[in-house]
Amino acid sequence: MNTNIRNIVKKALPQKLIEFIKRFVNGNYSYFFWIFPVKRNKIVVCNYYGKGYGDNGKYIVEEILRQKLNYDIVWLLKNDLIGRSELPLQVRVAKYGSLRALYELATAKIWINNSRIAFNPPKRKKQYYIQTWHGGIALKQVEKDVESRLNKDYIESAKYDSYIANLFISNSTFCTNMYRSAFWYNSEILEIGSPRCDILVNQDKEIIKRVRKHFKIDENSHILIYAPTFRADSSTQVYNIDFNRLMKVLDGKFGGQWNILVRLHPNISSKDSFMQYTSKIINATNYTDMYDLLVAGDILITDYSSTMFEFSFTHKPVILYAADIESYVQDRNFYFDIRSLPYPLAENNDQLINIIEKFDLNKYSKSLKNFLTDLGIKENGTASHQIVERIKKIIS
Repeated sequence: MNTNIRNIVKKALPQKLIEFIKRFVNGNYSYFFWIFPVKRNKIVVCNYYGKGYGDNGKYIVEEILRQKLNYDIVWLLKNDLIGRSELPLQVRVAKYGSLRALYELATAKIWINNSRIAFNPPKRKKQYYIQTWHGGIALKQVEKDVESRLNKDYIESAKYDSYIANLFISNSTFCTNMYRSAFWYNSEILEIGSPRCDILVNQDKEIIKRVRKHFKIDENSHILIYAPTFRADSSTQVYNIDFNRLMKVLDGKFGGQWNILVRLHPNISSKDSFMQYTSKIINATNYTDMYDLLVAGDILITDYSSTMFEFSFTHKPVILYAADIESYVQDRNFYFDIRSLPYPLAENNDQLINIIEKFDLNKYSKSLKNFLTDLGIKENGTASHQIVERIKKIIS
């Protein structure tokens, strides 16, 4: 159905009928699956509406597998990713949005999700829902704090998701307060850190080797990750860093050979060809796991992405390059004054070069340490283990 016809149908039908149809299509009334019993050791995991094997769910699953727990794990994947995503052999795959997925959810003891749930059967009393959230500490205001700018359907799904969730996991006092004030959520919050950030805290050397091997970067070279977020109009004009000047100043300031891995946001990943890549300026947009790249990176440049906070757990330098601050703030207000963050801020290439030339690691490290302390960070590299301990209690 094209957009015009869809809009005509929407105007012609009563709002309550439209909402009923949407919920019916999304499986919300599929009570008939309740004829099947809940399987005590089954866990269904979904990453951002069926995207690939990643984020917090991946690291929870890997901890379960590391402990060799006898759980039946199902991962929901979009149809076009089935067969293309690499998952452990012990994990079964079900197509996101399918009747099979509804069955798996209806008969699972535990649901794990990192976005607002959109496709699900009615939750049963015996079931337990863990919301791991994909964002973490946020620069951009989210959820209830920008309610007037959100789609009405999304707001309803967000409230419903918070209503059925049994547990949120948090990595800080900041996030816990944000969930309480902006997520319409009143149940338990477990402050244990983010499973996806364990590898950042622990600096897993095997992951670093894997990334370097994948991109053919020798062990003596340095890696800068450039990972900006997307714009509402999907414009790419603001991604205008002069990478050749950047590499020269990096060589001069820090020494050695530098490589730049460019990681665009998934919302604009299809536009990655607008940049000029070389053997040193490498397109990493489609690499499987963003967190692998962060582990391997020596410096991160981003703009408004919450990645800045998570990369800080490595205690390596973060630099902000944001050429459109005023217009961006009009679109999304911030929780922080971007100019008060511990991360040096450049609004053009000359400022970026100047920041790197004058960069003082000791001064930066002290400022970052104070900032993370004020946020009440709980990341200590054991989040995956701690959430699996909770899962074991739920399943026992």
